[in-house]
Amino acid sequence: MRTRKGASIRTVITLLTLAGLTAAGCFQLQPQPAVPPTTMTSWGPLGSFTMSSGAVCAGQTTVTEGTASVVDPCFTGNTNVVLCTDMTTASAVKCAPGAGTLVISGAKGDTISYARVK
Repeated sequence: MRTRKGASIRTVITLLTLAGLTAAGCFQLQPQPAVPPTTMTSWGPLGSFTMSSGAVCAGQTTVTEGTASVVDPCFTGNTNVVLCTDMTTASAVKCAPGAGTLVISGAKGDTISYARVK
């Protein structure tokens, strides 16, 4: 009787071990897809265009003489949505994106954080 009970316990342990190893193999993570390109160029019958997206376009600058300019190719035009925050004081800030530049107007000496949202 003792040998049958010991054999059945070993069988149960073996089956549980195999089930655990099988389940562990099912929980492996799949490789992540490649990061999409940040710049894309297209051509069509009405002309061509270049679109830039996904690039990190953020930073900080200090206002001198009432304005500051940031030169970065991620700013593609005046239709960009830009977020600007005065990190020094609670005062108004004006941000005007353009092709390759961001012009910030504010109080002299203030540190401005900016980011292109879209």
